[in-house]
Amino acid sequence: MAPTSKTILPIEANASNAERRSAVRYQLTVSAEVVELKSGTRFSTRTTDLGPGGCFVDTLMPLPVGSDVNIRLHKDNISIEATGTVTFSQAGLGMGIAFGEMPPERQTAFEAWLAELTMVRPASFETHGAAPRVARSKERGSGLTQRLIRLLVKRNLITEAEAVALLEDPLL
Repeated sequence: MAPTSKTILPIEANASNAERRSAVRYQLTVSAEVVELKSGTRFSTRTTDLGPGGCFVDTLMPLPVGSDVNIRLHKDNISIEATGTVTFSQAGLGMGIAFGEMPPERQTAFEAWLAELTMVRPASFETHGAAPRVARSKERGSGLTQRLIRLLVKRNLITEAEAVALLEDPLL
C-alpha cells in the first residue's frame, strides 16, 4: 500500500541513507522554523520526514552543509525546539538536519511527542494504561486504523481488550 499523507510509515533506507542515519525517520509533515546560528537567517518551512535523530525540511534555498541551526517544530499545539547541523543540502529540494544533543527532559518530551504523532513507542518512553498496549500492536492494521482505535480507547468508547482484538483482526 502506498503511503498517504495520513499514513505514517518508516522511510525505507537505501545504502547511502543507512550509512548516514543512526535512527529511523517517518514520513511526517510538521511546521518548522529554522534559524541559522551564524547569520541569523530565519525561515518557515515544513518537514517531509522526521525521526529521533533529525529531519528533512523543504526549502528552495537550503543552508550549506555544516551550518548550525536552531529548529522549532510545531504540530497539534505543541512545539519542540532543538539545535542541529545541516548534513545534506540540495538547492530546490531542501536540507537534512541532524539534531544535536538535547537535555534529558527535552529528549523525553521530544520522544513522547514523536511517539504520539507516529504511534510508535520508543524504548525510553513508558506510560500506563491502555495506550501502550494498543501502541505495541503497531504492526497490525494501518496507521489510520491504529489512530482511530487509539482515539476510541482514549475516549473510553471501547475497552483496551476490544482495541487489541480490532488490531489483531480488524475484520471482526
